Amino acid sequence: MKGFVMLPFLIVAAVLAVPALAVTSNVASIEPAAGEAIEISLVSQADAQGFVQKMVDSGIEVLTHKDLGFEQKKAKFASILDRSFDLQTIGKFTLGKYWNTASAAEREEYSRLFRKMILNVYTARFSEYNGEKIEVSTARDLNEKDKIVTSYIIPASGGEKVQVDWRVRNKGGSYKVVDVVVAGVSMGVTQRSDFASVIQSGGGNVKALLDYLRQKS
Repeated sequence: MKGFVMLPFLIVAAVLAVPALAVTSNVASIEPAAGEAIEISLVSQADAQGFVQKMVDSGIEVLTHKDLGFEQKKAKFASILDRSFDLQTIGKFTLGKYWNTASAAEREEYSRLFRKMILNVYTARFSEYNGEKIEVSTARDLNEKDKIVTSYIIPASGGEKVQVDWRVRNKGGSYKVVDVVVAGVSMGVTQRSDFASVIQSGGGNVKALLDYLRQKS
């Protein structure tokens, strides 16, 4: 399961940095009539699904490209993180209640270290990819802001599929990933729990987490 959990991030890490990645939503800027609401919702769901599909297709292509070195993949991961993931929202969520108690300087350093940690931890595990495929299946509305795009990891060995749900949000006309749920486990919630444990072990001081992240990065 560990390798499966890593796969969505590995795929995103290797997505080609192309302008088409940020799929523009077709949601109207005015309130639709009742009869038009379902049609607009379906269009936006299709856009969200297309956004994830592009990441998956391009990601697997790069992961299997033998001519790309580690540093090239890492550079592409950094580009994808900044463009396709809402790191500000994810970082604030994973810090939880401690975001409100942190100083402005601590928040700034945390955001920088959080991004660096993701970059270093996940790119160090490129070698865990073992030929799995991801099948993008459906998209649905989660709430007024977010869509859930459901996909399945298909092991190269033909074993049991693992469900991966991508929570995406329209940000200024393009989609951003705000969470990834693997086999029912939210990566954001898991990271928040881990960070809370580090802070609590340091007496409830955010500085303990910053020290931890410095070591990770």
